[in-house]
Amino acid sequence: MMGWVGDVGWAGWTVMTVCMLVFWAVVIYLVATLFRTDRADGPAHTEQQDDPLRTLEKRFARGDITSDEFVSRRRTLTQSGGAASTGEQQEQARG
Repeated sequence: MMGWVGDVGWAGWTVMTVCMLVFWAVVIYLVATLFRTDRADGPAHTEQQDDPLRTLEKRFARGDITSDEFVSRRRTLTQSGGAASTGEQQEQARG
């Protein structure tokens, strides 16, 4: 007697192959979901939203803005007083 494995036939092998592929697809999906980096609250997302000063510093480091422009914008961002004083400073800078 050969046992039940010898009597499976082509349909049985097809079902086993499909089940094996589904099993490994689920395993790969779970591992990828565990380590994916596009989640806002996941382990790979360590950097919070950049504040305006950090963005300004990065632009200056890349060379997008000049040092005079950097100093002027940093002064505008760090001073307290709101939009009214910012508007006054822009008028003083122009004239």
